[in-house]
Amino acid sequence: MSSPPAHQPTAEQQPEDPDLEASESTLKPAVAAPPKQRRRPALIGLGVALVALGGLGAAWLATSVSDSVSVIAMSTDVPRGQVIERADLTTADINTDPSLEPVRAGRIDEIVGQHATSDLSSGSLLTLDAVADTVRPGDGEALVGVAVTAAQLPAEPLRPGDSVRIVDTPNPQDDPPSDTPNSIEAVVVRSTVDQESGQRVVDVVVPEGDAASLAARVATGRITIVLMSRTEGE
Repeated sequence: MSSPPAHQPTAEQQPEDPDLEASESTLKPAVAAPPKQRRRPALIGLGVALVALGGLGAAWLATSVSDSVSVIAMSTDVPRGQVIERADLTTADINTDPSLEPVRAGRIDEIVGQHATSDLSSGSLLTLDAVADTVRPGDGEALVGVAVTAAQLPAEPLRPGDSVRIVDTPNPQDDPPSDTPNSIEAVVVRSTVDQESGQRVVDVVVPEGDAASLAARVATGRITIVLMSRTEGE
């Protein structure tokens, strides 16, 4: 008598393989690696340049602010000879410049009450030679413009208030005079350059009786201006 055939388990009844379960449990889904970012040297260089420019700009701004000074400026038009009032003045901050000599804002009280020596325009910076304690010419005085070349002037620039002598000179081909040449004492009011002729015009105040004689001498062109001592004015 044959033995009954052994019962074969179905796929659902197959015993689980512990090794297979262990190997399956260790499997993980594959994860794609992040793409590598390419560095762009041009963009990096641009960023560095912008940072450097920003630093230079900040340094320039700090230097400009530290070099600025407060000076006096005109807030209204003031004609020559008129008394300057406080309402005519204001202040402005400018960068220091050796070629400029504006009056510092701290001296504004000294300027009030003085006379304008020339026409002062609104918005212009005020300089010391633009004001004076008194109006020139005064009683018994006359203002004469003396046009000269650089050779007829001292190398030292003339300033308002300087005492000068306008001296007669001989003709170019004449011998030097044996006697002391004639001269007229004067006080400098202002000195400007005539744009058309290139000559310097020095406005001077002289006694009224000397005005005609000085004007005639200036017309000949045979004069020179001599700067006198500044000791008393210092």
